[in-house]
Amino acid sequence: MLFRSVEAIREGVVSDPDQVRVSLDIVVAETDRLDRLVGDVLDLAKLQAHRFTVRREEVDLDRVLDQAYGAFAEEARRREIDYTLEGTGDSPVVVSDGDRVLQVITNLLSNAFRWTPDGGRIELELASVNGAVSVEVLDTGPGVPPEERERIFDVFVSQDTNGTGLGLPIARELALALGGKIELESQVGYGSRFRFVLPASLVLD
Repeated sequence: MLFRSVEAIREGVVSDPDQVRVSLDIVVAETDRLDRLVGDVLDLAKLQAHRFTVRREEVDLDRVLDQAYGAFAEEARRREIDYTLEGTGDSPVVVSDGDRVLQVITNLLSNAFRWTPDGGRIELELASVNGAVSVEVLDTGPGVPPEERERIFDVFVSQDTNGTGLGLPIARELALALGGKIELESQVGYGSRFRFVLPASLVLD
């Protein structure tokens, strides 16, 4: 698609201004997708080779959730998705890598928005249980059959052609690198709940 659009413009096959604009939009979109793919592949390769640097800093999870939530607010408005954020009210702080925690949450939200239909519902929630904290992303997408719940964390198994197929594998590898984990609860036809858990040992009192 990318190369056909470039060739069409270069060879003068497309000359109408509106058609040129459409072709250029395709070029930009495909370039962005390839850029994301290269970045994701590099991130995953570093994680799997254990050559990934993780910083240790105090991370205000309420602030991180606000940032992640805001990144998708416009898409939710445009697609009329019931999009909510619920914090704990006590601003939990963990010792972790704030940028990577944000990346995990963003990847989970991106997956939720990819599969939730227009007019659906997505919830982002911060919970604290027995000293540990978890970030939960609930969606009303198609749900994941039991036999697919491990495979969706494998590389390039996504059936969605708009994504790179690496969002969930990277999220899980990052969660492990941060000392946490990702859990999944899902019901076909009703949706999924992804839970990013950080252990109590990382939580500051």
